Amino acid sequence: MKNLLLKSRGILSFVAFILVAAMATVLFTDQMNDLAQLAYQSITLDTLKDFVPASFSMGGVGMAMAGLAVIKTSDKDEFEIKSPEVLEKLNDEEKSKYLGELINAQSKGIQHLQTEAKNLKENETEAKTAAEKMINELTELKIKTLTASLQTMGEKVTGLVKEVEAKTAGKSLGLKAAILETLEKNADDLKGFGKEMKSLSIEVPEFVTKASQNPGDITSGSDFAQMEPGVGQIATRQPFMRSLFVNSTTNKEYVKYNDQETVTRDAKNVANCAASTHTSKITWEVRTMEIKKVRDFVDVCIDMMEDYDFVTGEITNLVGTDVALKVDSQLLLGDGTGANLDGVASIASTFAAGDYAGEVQAATLFDLLTVAAAQIADAGQNNKFMANVAILNPIDATLMRLNKNVDNNYLLPNFVSQNGTQLGGLRIIENQLVPVGQAYVMDSTKGTVYSRKGITIDFGFENNDNFEREIVTVKAYERLNLRVRNVDANAFLHIPDLGAAIIAITEV
Repeated sequence: MKNLLLKSRGILSFVAFILVAAMATVLFTDQMNDLAQLAYQSITLDTLKDFVPASFSMGGVGMAMAGLAVIKTSDKDEFEIKSPEVLEKLNDEEKSKYLGELINAQSKGIQHLQTEAKNLKENETEAKTAAEKMINELTELKIKTLTASLQTMGEKVTGLVKEVEAKTAGKSLGLKAAILETLEKNADDLKGFGKEMKSLSIEVPEFVTKASQNPGDITSGSDFAQMEPGVGQIATRQPFMRSLFVNSTTNKEYVKYNDQETVTRDAKNVANCAASTHTSKITWEVRTMEIKKVRDFVDVCIDMMEDYDFVTGEITNLVGTDVALKVDSQLLLGDGTGANLDGVASIASTFAAGDYAGEVQAATLFDLLTVAAAQIADAGQNNKFMANVAILNPIDATLMRLNKNVDNNYLLPNFVSQNGTQLGGLRIIENQLVPVGQAYVMDSTKGTVYSRKGITIDFGFENNDNFEREIVTVKAYERLNLRVRNVDANAFLHIPDLGAAIIAITEV
């Protein structure tokens, strides 16, 4: 009980000091002196009057004398209990000092009573009983003193905390920050405070100033950062050519197809059953298309793939995407020579104004694409071919939509969609594969992409000294080609110079 009471009293004073200092930090300067009295004003005058003890008659402890009493704290020392009349005349500082001395005297008085009780002989039963009664009375009185002190201080601290919180609302320095700041700034004062309390035989927590901690004490705070999942990807062109054509599969290295080579049509009018001569005839040509191959691979250390979870997926995606982009490029620009695919560029005919030369008033790129689509339809006898795709560089497509007349009104034909992506039956596709100033117009239904097995990704250890060095080769490849029948070649048209072509069709 004694240790508990002593520790409670020390902690109470210690906490009060910290709170006073913290509040003094965040409130106005002229309030600091008032707040500094908090730890010494917990007990009011009325409360102090309640702690005047009853008379003590046991030998050596003290005698009540006209409202005055003493507490024997040792064989040589005693503490005088002040009367209410005397307490009335004390100022706040004197009352606070008296309160500390009173509590200290109560503790020493209890210790002295306990020592004297131990020294009583076994047959002094009545004296022992009286001593125990006095110990209990003084202990109860001490508990009341501390309880009232805690309660009163708690009420005042609560009020001050609310006041501080109200005045620091919305400010960078709040109550908690102020306390921490004050602890650091007032370390020496707190040490002195602790020594002063100990000199009164009051136990207080030892305040030891440690080195303050800050982010710089961590070698690298970024080592403990949250790792966002996934890997940011550099912009990559979206493959699109394959989606324009019919797609089919083959399990052979070559694909053969049979086309009409020539057709002679010599139907004649005849009279009744008269004899007639006709030269109608068909010849056929079987042609062969070779399946070509596109490949990419990367050598990777197995340790790297095992140590870093994302590496395998990234490398696999790399080679797979590389192959897809190369296929996309070859389907449009492949010239069919050697290992190159038979791309649109190797099949398409070159634009010529023909019957449209000098016939279009104030021609624009919209007009040029319309003329190209009409030429394709003409090549298919306005029956077999119908242009459905025009592929332009994004720069040309953008400038086409931004054309204005002399009054700065946009020139958007009534057969063009509002966003400029549909020109009659033509779908306008923008892609960087097409060089600036060029365009391709086609009936894409007349092309078929034949693929053998589709794209394949393999992991191999047998390449050179891979096995010796724990190297794995990640390889992606695809075997395919674009087949456009010879009889459908005119469904594809290349415009190599848009500016020159527009001039060629413009009315003079």
